[in-house]
Formats: sequence, structure tokens, C-alpha cells
Amino acid sequence: MKRLTPLLTLLAGAVTAAVLFTMSAQASPPGTQPVAGGGPPAAAPAPDAEPEADVEVDGDEAEPDPATARPPGTAPPRESDRSSAGTEVASVEQNWIGQLENGATIAITVRDGKAEAYVCDGRAMELWLSGTVRDGKIELTGKDAKLSGIIRGDSASGEMIVGVRRWKFTARPEEKVDEAVVKSGSVTTPAIYRATDDVRKAGIDGGWIFLPDGTQIGIVTWNGEPIPAPPLDPAFYSTVVNGVTITAEPVVPGAR
Repeated sequence: MKRLTPLLTLLAGAVTAAVLFTMSAQASPPGTQPVAGGGPPAAAPAPDAEPEADVEVDGDEAEPDPATARPPGTAPPRESDRSSAGTEVASVEQNWIGQLENGATIAITVRDGKAEAYVCDGRAMELWLSGTVRDGKIELTGKDAKLSGIIRGDSASGEMIVGVRRWKFTARPEEKVDEAVVKSGSVTTPAIYRATDDVRKAGIDGGWIFLPDGTQIGIVTWNGEPIPAPPLDPAFYSTVVNGVTITAEPVVPGAR
């Protein structure tokens, strides 16, 4: 009996330990239940968590259109940037002043799609032309002369043909014609002036171009002969040639 006493003591201790372990496991919360294999216990899902949606990746997904794709951080294009082609009417309807290849000065005044032009070298050559400017295209005609060109932005260019002679020209805008001032009769903005009808009926003609720097270039035709035109007095738009007072008026397309 004495030999069995230590064995019985060890057996009773083992049974007690097993009972205590079983009771401890049953009292633990579900989320801390031991996992087979000795790994850490699995975390319990949050009560309000929603299941994640399955994400499908299509290997044949269409690539972005290169025409509409833009680098990250780049703002979409504005409408004004998309419509850069063509010329706006506001930038066309004004005075265009430039030169021909032969050195003559050209002035074109545009208003309501109509245009008047005067070409003059200040000595002997002068031409009057009229026509239209539509969609930036210049089409003018005169006595034995034709002028055609195009306006792009702030530059006008083209060619003038007189008989068998051809000259290229370039011009830039000077100042827009103010219609309210034109109608009032006190025009100060047009670049082209011509002798009045009364003066021309008397057999005298004359034309002047007012340049951006304030100078003038023109020709007066006296008895059929061209001579350099004296500058117009800006207060009265008149000058004196051979003792005769010549009065001029602005050339406004469509005004007459």
C-alpha cells in the first residue's frame, strides 16, 4: 500500500489538471478558442462589417482612347482651345496696313464682311479695290486689278495682280473701326481717306493712307497726272494743291 500511495497522488493530480483545463476552455469566448495546430486564435468578424464585393478583372478590357487620354493632373481642354481654327469677325473687321513686294503701301479696311483697299507708293502708283472678307478670305477687285489673300490671327497675306504683274503683300491690324463714330460723321479711326465726290466731279482725285506712326502717304491726280499728295490737316481733313483746297473723307466699306 505504501508503494501505491505516490502513484495514486500523481494520478489524482493529473485528473484534477485535466478537469481544470476543460472548464477553462468552456468558459473562454468564441473568438479566443484555441485552434488546432497551435496557431493563434482567429479574430471574430465585426458585427456591422459588410462582405467585400468580388472584383473581376477582365483581361480584354478596352484601352483608353489616345485622342482623349491626358497625363495625370492635366486639366481638360477648354472650348476656346478646341476651336482655334478660323478667324473671329472681331479680329478681322479693322484696318490692315502693310506693303507690297514692290515697296508700295497697302491699306485694307474691313466692315461687316465688306472691304475697301488702297494701294499707293506716294509717287505715281495707286489702285482702289473693293470686295469682301469672308471666313478670313480676302477677295477684292479694281480697275484691271485683283487682290486675294487670307487672314490668320493678326496677319494678312496674299497677292495682287495688275495685268501681267504680280506682287505678294503682307499686312497687320492697325485699329478697329468704331461704327458709332463712323455713323456720327466724325471719323478718326479709318486708315484710308479719299477726295470727296464734289472734288472728284471737278476732275481732281486723291487718296491718303494714315500710317500707325501718324504719317501719311498718298497721291493726288491732277489733270490726269499723279503727284505726291500733301498731308491732310487732321482737324479738317483737307489740304491745298496748286491753290485749290481739296477735302477728303474716310473710306468706309458699305457706307456708299
